[in-house]
Amino acid sequence: MKNKILFLIVGLFISLTSFAQPEKMTREEKDAKNAERQARVNSKNDYANFKKQLLALKQYETERQKIPLLRKTSKMPVKVVVVVDSTDNDAESKTLIGYICQVVGDNATNMYEITYDRSQKTIVTVKHTQEAIDADKELQEDMPEKVTPGKREPRKIIKPKSKHDDDDNEPEDKPVKGRHKDDDD
Repeated sequence: MKNKILFLIVGLFISLTSFAQPEKMTREEKDAKNAERQARVNSKNDYANFKKQLLALKQYETERQKIPLLRKTSKMPVKVVVVVDSTDNDAESKTLIGYICQVVGDNATNMYEITYDRSQKTIVTVKHTQEAIDADKELQEDMPEKVTPGKREPRKIIKPKSKHDDDDNEPEDKPVKGRHKDDDD
């Protein structure tokens, strides 16, 4: 009796799982699903391409060249990073917006605002922000205060000593480093 109940339960379990399987998709549904997946992949590729183009900009390189100067003046860690704004709705957006940011300690400044056109796959505009212009003016004002031409000390010129000068000042029995050649032979 117990075996019959066990077989009945196993049989019901197997039959219910076969009825719970989803129906096969039609060709149109498969094509629509693939198109959605391809759109997501292309969207991610746009972000990657945009970031590569941001890193290749000459404005990014000029900001990176300012890092040693900013480290000296602020005595804080300084980084220049690129940021792609991904908060907009990807499906409807025809452009992406990115920034070249200068991070000094805890203070982040957007130096440039860049617009990327998704249809052309290129950067359309590069705009210097007002915040960056003000930061550059402050940097220029700070520099003359820290380094003034009057405080520099002149370099000392050290002339190498010639052999004749060394012979007059050295005692004769000073040991010579290196190989010795005996003149007694």
